[in-house]
Amino acid sequence: MISKIIARYSEKYSFQNLFAWLILYLVVTPFLEKMPGTNFVLTGFISMVLFFAVLAIRKEGMLFKWTIGTLSICLILLWLDVLRLVSYPRIINTIILIIYMAMIVYSFAKYVFEAKVVNTSLICAALCLYLFLGSLWGFVYETLEIIRPGSFGGFLIEQSTSALELRQHFQYLSLVTITTLGYGDILPRTSGAAALCDTEAVIGQIFMAVLVARLVGIQVAQKLTCEADRDNREA
Repeated sequence: MISKIIARYSEKYSFQNLFAWLILYLVVTPFLEKMPGTNFVLTGFISMVLFFAVLAIRKEGMLFKWTIGTLSICLILLWLDVLRLVSYPRIINTIILIIYMAMIVYSFAKYVFEAKVVNTSLICAALCLYLFLGSLWGFVYETLEIIRPGSFGGFLIEQSTSALELRQHFQYLSLVTITTLGYGDILPRTSGAAALCDTEAVIGQIFMAVLVARLVGIQVAQKLTCEADRDNREA
């Protein structure tokens, strides 16, 4: 009985829980960079975000199985690295994270754009989708920097003292790019990096326009359906 209640709660509030962890990760972790055991705390936050993301997707089909498998590999590599048990090229973990994020983004987008009712879960899912899209692009930037060092520059890149701190800064770059805020404290220094930034900025604007139109359309359809049902009952 208790397990059923927990399962029902987890399914109903999965996107709300994920959104809460995403906000904690974005707001809290930057203030922990200089504290003792920072790598363990940051890895813990990342692990929780990745874990709650897989809980939010539909628990059926091959996509869910592949996502679970990819998540397992991601978590194992993350903790092997932070515990310094195994040494491996950083790009391996970054590419696997990109694959995992891409599957999460696809699953969330499918849920958001197939929904028929606007509710708290759908709104949180849309917000999570937007943040995960930005996070995915941050890992793409990180991969480019690993393959071609010097693709990005700026104060934050130059002061990075660890791979996790550099990852945080690329996540920041992605979010200020997708929102077209662009402070200029991290800059693309090659044509390839500039092209990626341009593409993300365009995708971010198109996504918001399409998302708002979709949510408004669902809300209008809901209202018309309710009015039709009320007229039928009165008749």
